Amino acid sequence: MDRLVYEMEPRAPYDFVKMIRRLQGVNHEMFRFQAERLLRTIRFENQVLVLEVDSIGQVEQPKLQITLYGEGLGQIMDLEGLKQYIRVVLSADLDIQSFYDQMSADALYQPLVERFYGLRFILEADLFECMTKTIIGQQLNLAFASTLNRRLMELTAKPIHWEGIELPVFPSAEDVARLEYEQLRELQYSQRKAEYVIDFARLVASGQLELNGLFSQTNEAIVAELSRLRGIGRWTVECFLMFGMGRTDLLPAADIGLRNGVKKLYGMEDKPSESEVRQIGAAWAPWSSYVTFYLWETLNDKLKERAGS
Repeated sequence: MDRLVYEMEPRAPYDFVKMIRRLQGVNHEMFRFQAERLLRTIRFENQVLVLEVDSIGQVEQPKLQITLYGEGLGQIMDLEGLKQYIRVVLSADLDIQSFYDQMSADALYQPLVERFYGLRFILEADLFECMTKTIIGQQLNLAFASTLNRRLMELTAKPIHWEGIELPVFPSAEDVARLEYEQLRELQYSQRKAEYVIDFARLVASGQLELNGLFSQTNEAIVAELSRLRGIGRWTVECFLMFGMGRTDLLPAADIGLRNGVKKLYGMEDKPSESEVRQIGAAWAPWSSYVTFYLWETLNDKLKERAGS
């Protein structure tokens, strides 16, 4: 395999250990870990590459060593574009200190900032992968959604064997577009979910839906465009905006996990309604996604145990 090694300096504070522990806590099916090193496959310019990320700095002086491997690495034309794409996936340029400054003004949120200091999103590797996984995960628990993701990958894309590790590869839109609904039904997909996943892939593969063109649009414009598609509602698009595009100002007020997080933070007897969450969350702008993220993590006992907090 060809190899490219370089260093990246994210904006501080950046706690890569917390970011890894969070992925381990939710049992993310795309990642493999070697101590505090992260491994996964990515797609760029139709090439499948192995991405290895290793922290060689500290929270306040972060530095990452990025190593890329791949038979097609030498065919990549836009290496600077590849490096920038990886910075986006790793949330390297996010000015998270501004978020902390804003939230620390309220004593109620100070413990939240302290506990998750330096934790950022690691985004899904591309927008097709993100939306497909989000459609699959609708109204399912994380464990079964992860199982369905794995089955889709086993059906459509050969894994990469790298230094004794099997790394799964998420299929391209073209890979999924070639499937028939019954093939997913055999993997325990419901009929509707099979249709939603394959029909979405066919729109992308045919060029009727240009996902990268969404980056220039506002959140509401993206919600309006994508929620017209069968099987995609507001919650699905909001998750896509957060975990696929890294938008920081999403408030998925109807989300049960967020409502439970607000209940826990405020010591409420009953779970707040969507409208109550919107009222409380108005003060979170323009960092609603990150307050939501951190509140979700307060419900993640595995991260709590691993982080020693």
